[in-house]
Amino acid sequence: MSGTMRRIAGAVLFIPVVAAVLMSQAIAQWLLLALAAIMVLEFSTMVSLPPALRAALVMDFVLFALPAPLFARLEATAGMSLFPVVLALALLVVILIWSTRRDRMAALFVGVMIACILAARGMLGLADGHLMLLAIAAVIASCDVAAYFVGRHVGGPRLAPLISPNKTRSGALGGAAGAVLASLLLATISWLSPVEAVAGGVMLAVLAQAGDLFESALKRKMGVKDSGRLIPGHGGFLDRFDGYLLTLPAVYLYILAII
Repeated sequence: MSGTMRRIAGAVLFIPVVAAVLMSQAIAQWLLLALAAIMVLEFSTMVSLPPALRAALVMDFVLFALPAPLFARLEATAGMSLFPVVLALALLVVILIWSTRRDRMAALFVGVMIACILAARGMLGLADGHLMLLAIAAVIASCDVAAYFVGRHVGGPRLAPLISPNKTRSGALGGAAGAVLASLLLATISWLSPVEAVAGGVMLAVLAQAGDLFESALKRKMGVKDSGRLIPGHGGFLDRFDGYLLTLPAVYLYILAII
């Protein structure tokens, strides 16, 4: 099977997941918890953490991704906001990775992963948050697909040869164009103006590709090709969702600023 066909086969596997998220925000919250556990396990394997630390990280990320209603119950039981506790735990995780691996990139990467998971959980705690996530996913997927095909067929100078030799500048521009087109299509069924859609599409494309390069840099430093083998043609879940690492925190901060 060609690389393109493997990527298509891997993408098809996510159709039931997308349908489940579309149908239910509650299901989306539990899927996020499962995704967080898988992603942190892949990260732990990639950076060769000891088993005990891997188990501790999984438990931490389960807390970070805990569905909003359950987290609200915990806060009600505690009689206080647990946000400072979560921030302290997140900082502790980053320090723990740094002290274990003595690697600034690994420590920064786990911090970004935590921010991404917390942003996703925060969005899923908002009205129609699952639809917001699907809209972001549509833009990022359009960026990925356009970047892949434009890069393969146009080629040209490499975007970041020392980090990811297969990525080209033409692919990056194609990805941005794909993201903008998807944003404009979504604007027709949302409150976004065309100008906001174009700006949002460009921002998501830049952040998604930056997240991709960030993960590629970590993999290259750790000497691994993929974060895992669970998704045909895509590698692991971190490989598939690296485009969300920077986009979700940025979008969630924007949402908090306007509501």
